[in-house]
Amino acid sequence: MYDPLIKTFIAVAEGGSFSKVAEGLFISPTAVMKQINALEKELGVTLFTRTNHGLTLTSAGESVLQDGRYIVEYCERAVQKAREIEEGESRKSKKRTERPVFPIFGRSLF
Repeated sequence: MYDPLIKTFIAVAEGGSFSKVAEGLFISPTAVMKQINALEKELGVTLFTRTNHGLTLTSAGESVLQDGRYIVEYCERAVQKAREIEEGESRKSKKRTERPVFPIFGRSLF
């Protein structure tokens, strides 16, 4: 429901390293860097300051991180809610189609 690059960005922001995140995602650090570069290009902002000592979020990056976390959480709740609604409707329709069992006879009369 959302751009998966957001999750990669959040992971890098929280992990502070392309390498650490790459290891956790089972992809190469270059792939992670390319995803972040693609997201920066798509958004038209620089998300990280890159130095020999690691990564730091820019002000724009901090804003995107906060909103990105909200977007991911909101989307996950929306999907969970939809699944719960569908599950509830499924149970209701099952109850409507079940035939009553009468204890005296031990089986359905229909």
